[in-house]
Amino acid sequence: MSSQSSLDVIRLAGELDIARRDEIRRALQPNDAGGPILVDLSEVTYADSTVIAGLLRLRNDADAAQRRIALLIGDARLTRLLQYAGLAHAFTVFDDRASALTYLAGSPEQ
Repeated sequence: MSSQSSLDVIRLAGELDIARRDEIRRALQPNDAGGPILVDLSEVTYADSTVIAGLLRLRNDADAAQRRIALLIGDARLTRLLQYAGLAHAFTVFDDRASALTYLAGSPEQ
C-alpha cells in the first residue's frame, strides 16, 4: 500500500488587498504535509496585486517541493486578473471543486 500525503487546502475569502497583506502572506504558506495544494478562492470578491504576489510565492514553493497546485476561483474577474498579469499559464485554474480535486488526485504527468 502506498502512502499519499494529504491535501493541503488554503481558503481565502472577501476583499483581498494590501490592507490584508500579512493575513494573505500567512495563509498562502503551504503546510509541510507534502501533498497537493488546493487554493480555494471561490469566495474572493476582490483581489489586487498583493494576492498575485502571494500566489507566485506559493507556486514557487510548491514547484520546489514538487507539489501539485490548483486554484479554485468563483469570480471570473479574478481569472481575468491572472490573465492580465500574464499568468494564465502559471496556474491551473478551476471553477468547480470536483474538477480541481480530480486534477490534484491525478498523476503529475497529467
